[in-house]
Amino acid sequence: MKENKNISGFKAPENYFEDFEERLFGKISEENFPKSAGHTVPDGYFENLEDRVLKTVIASEKPTKVIPLFAKKYFGYAAAIAACLLLGFMLFNTKTDNSGLDSLQLAAIDTYIEDGNLNIDLYDLTSYIDDEDITDLNMDDHQFSETTLENYLLENVDEETLINEQ
Repeated sequence: MKENKNISGFKAPENYFEDFEERLFGKISEENFPKSAGHTVPDGYFENLEDRVLKTVIASEKPTKVIPLFAKKYFGYAAAIAACLLLGFMLFNTKTDNSGLDSLQLAAIDTYIEDGNLNIDLYDLTSYIDDEDITDLNMDDHQFSETTLENYLLENVDEETLINEQ
């Protein structure tokens, strides 16, 4: 089985490749082919070929009708419908109104001011407060103990300010 592994089963006749070249050139020799090509071109054919081609191209050019894929009026209709839907959504969507200052959290306002985003000093701030606002403040309630207040002042106020105040 291993001996016949590379044998294809095809055999060439004896002396086939020795005289192959002679047989090939014998079949394709020039004497077997005709002397003329069989095709002839009329006299002056190539001299006026360009003019004749241009005349036929110009004569065959007709204005072609272009059919658009989408009509322009449909785009207008779609834009009008979209505008109406948007306007209706804006008018009739009144679930909640969070546009006032009441919706802002006090912590967010404090953070905004502490980060230095609000450029306002104490004098400007006091100009917004009326005497009525000050009298409405209830100063009798002691929300902080004296020790808490003292610790806060010691941590957050510089020593020079404390010395100047005494």
